[in-house]
Amino acid sequence: MDEQSEVVYVADLARMLGRTEASVREGMRRGVDWLPKSFKMGARHCWLRRDVLAFLVACRDGENKAVKVGRKRLPPPTL
Repeated sequence: MDEQSEVVYVADLARMLGRTEASVREGMRRGVDWLPKSFKMGARHCWLRRDVLAFLVACRDGENKAVKVGRKRLPPPTL
């Protein structure tokens, strides 16, 4: 990975996120929320470095939290 490069590929993103390339590719296939939005350049998926860094900052600050699913809990009954 060239630190000056603006374009990040799957291997670079996996290294930045501390995951394997296979998990990044599987996440792209499933459309998980822990991956930033990618685009295709030719046949390769890629990201802009500034978009990845902004995504990571948003994750750190809790802005990318997934909405919890399920029914709302009611307060327990009292006697």
